[in-house]
Amino acid sequence: MTTLIIKVDDERTESIKKILSEIPYVRNVVVDTQSALLTEPLSQYERIKKALDEAKGKNLFADIEDPVEWQRELRKEWDRDI
Repeated sequence: MTTLIIKVDDERTESIKKILSEIPYVRNVVVDTQSALLTEPLSQYERIKKALDEAKGKNLFADIEDPVEWQRELRKEWDRDI
């Protein structure tokens, strides 16, 4: 069994709840107004911190053989874009 989480405007909650409950293979419809407030980071700082925490230990840059040259190439790209 799979759980789907959807976000809808408050005024549409009842209509989507009714639609879902009429589908024969939908087992349960639960309305939870608090979970979004508890799980979503509120500030840009918290979103960045969450992204960095999720990236920890994944060796995202392991395939870069020469970090100095890689960074130099990035700067060249930036200079061209300006």
